[in-house]
Amino acid sequence: MFHEGRLSKRVMRLMTVGALLVSVVRTGTMEAAAQEPEKNPNEGNLIFWRYPDNYLENQARVAFGTIDEALQANPPQKEMSLLRKMALISLDQLLHDTHNDKQEPFYTFINTRMQRMLDDMERPVKKGLRIYKLYNDGFIIKTKDATVAVDLVPGGPNSRPFISDSIIYKIAGKCDAMFVSHAHGDHANLSIAKAFASRGKLVIAPKGLWTGVNPMIQQLLVADTTVDVPFNELNMTLHILPGHQDDMYNNIYVMEFKNAGTVAHTGDQWNEEDVVWIDKVHEHYKIDVLLPNCWINQMERSLKGFGPKIIITGHENEMEHTIDHREAYWITMKKFERMSGLNIPNVLMTWGESYDYKR
Repeated sequence: MFHEGRLSKRVMRLMTVGALLVSVVRTGTMEAAAQEPEKNPNEGNLIFWRYPDNYLENQARVAFGTIDEALQANPPQKEMSLLRKMALISLDQLLHDTHNDKQEPFYTFINTRMQRMLDDMERPVKKGLRIYKLYNDGFIIKTKDATVAVDLVPGGPNSRPFISDSIIYKIAGKCDAMFVSHAHGDHANLSIAKAFASRGKLVIAPKGLWTGVNPMIQQLLVADTTVDVPFNELNMTLHILPGHQDDMYNNIYVMEFKNAGTVAHTGDQWNEEDVVWIDKVHEHYKIDVLLPNCWINQMERSLKGFGPKIIITGHENEMEHTIDHREAYWITMKKFERMSGLNIPNVLMTWGESYDYKR
């Protein structure tokens, strides 16, 4: 014979255990669902009702692809077409929507453009300069005799860089030397520097960065002094100007390519005291192409100090910044519209594009 009180307690314990098991199963199911979103069975029919994330990803894929087509059809020029301007502003909108930051459409867009640039690097330069713009403030300058990289980085986290290893290291392999402006990770990448050094290619870095890593990685050892480095085998001379980002050493590189032109890259130059000597840079160097960061300190004054013939800004849409500090292409457009007295054209470029300059 069962005792009623004992039975009730036993049943209650069983019910409690059962409830806990159900809770565990439900929690595990919810976590799995959060990790692996339910597949939309109607995606092929372009029906996204009840699948909002799926809709946004497909929309981004179409938008990135259309922007890519529009930019190819309207390459960088001194005078920007309305269609190109619309494409760059549309790109700003996609790159300021954090939903896209880790999604496949973004990665496909940037790597497609980098692969296209890699293929284009096979095209010879017969005269003048070819300037390639990479992610963030990265540039490659190619002449008949030399191909040099400045601030070459893949971007993004080490676990999944924006530019894939297979592409970024092939790009590095096509360059003869690399110059690094300063120590911040969006400009300096030790793995890429080692890739250059292991091939016997010189890397110039600012004072204190990667000291003692490899003899082919060399630093500016004298502060506040201009240093000249001849690269006779590349028919160029590198002039290193002692710039700063606040108090951090930031090499400004003036690359003088014999019979081709002179290019200056400012890195993340931002320092009140330096503007005084930047005022007179044009008195010492005849700069053809200036590659400034798009938020350089006292912008109009600094640009006049360098006195270039054309400008190609860098550092727009740094994806590792918050959206209020991802400097948009439309912001750069507005800045140049307001500098009415500058009278120097800005060839506004995005990732993977090139511009040929001839004197």
